[in-house]
Amino acid sequence: MDIADEIKLRCVLDKTKPSFIVHVAALSNVEKCEIERDLAYKNNVLPVKILTEWAKENDATMLFISSDYVYDGGRGKFTEDDQALPVQYYGLTKLQGEDIVSKLKKHIILRPTVIYGWDLDGMNFFMQLFRKQKDKQEMKVPVDQINNPTFVNDLCELIVKILKTPDKYGIFVSTGPESMNRYEFGLQLCDSMGWDKELLKPVQTLEFGQLAKRPLNNSTSSEKVCRMFNFDFNDLKTNLEIIKNQIENNL
Repeated sequence: MDIADEIKLRCVLDKTKPSFIVHVAALSNVEKCEIERDLAYKNNVLPVKILTEWAKENDATMLFISSDYVYDGGRGKFTEDDQALPVQYYGLTKLQGEDIVSKLKKHIILRPTVIYGWDLDGMNFFMQLFRKQKDKQEMKVPVDQINNPTFVNDLCELIVKILKTPDKYGIFVSTGPESMNRYEFGLQLCDSMGWDKELLKPVQTLEFGQLAKRPLNNSTSSEKVCRMFNFDFNDLKTNLEIIKNQIENNL
């Protein structure tokens, strides 16, 4: 359904009466958000308002998936204590969502980044590279965008653990343990999967000519969420072995 349709969304909520709402839907195409701001607001902010209002009325807990794009990428090693200063409209919509959800007493806000994993219909970085390699096509990859890639399985396991841990609320960076630029990430994917590294072409972000600014040094620390929920993110090597097994079982 269209989650920006308040009548339909409230109908579903009233029927199912969830005690815990996990809101993961978003328009995450950064360029599209920059160009079509009304559409970005409709997808990334309006549904958050509806869900949060219902959660408040029904004493439900709200878990909201935000993004590291709320940071400006100026210096890296960001934590929850650092000021959120998004440099593009997508990040602003996520910050607006955070502001709405944080007014609830029972709220959890997670800030993951570069979520990757095996998903045949997906557009995450791993799947983009997988398709390029399959078709033996070159792929331009920025060397100046630093993040902490986050394995989707880890993020899901963290959410499940949070669901089972009562009365712990707040904002949490929720990213993988290793900081690297996107090109380095691509090289590690190629090494692990046996792909052709020569098809990766390192470029500067400015060479893409994108309208929306990207935060460059956006490395982060998930120490707080790991401590609070007694959780550990797997390292990249372990996660890529899991993905290799998934591919073998699905192709």
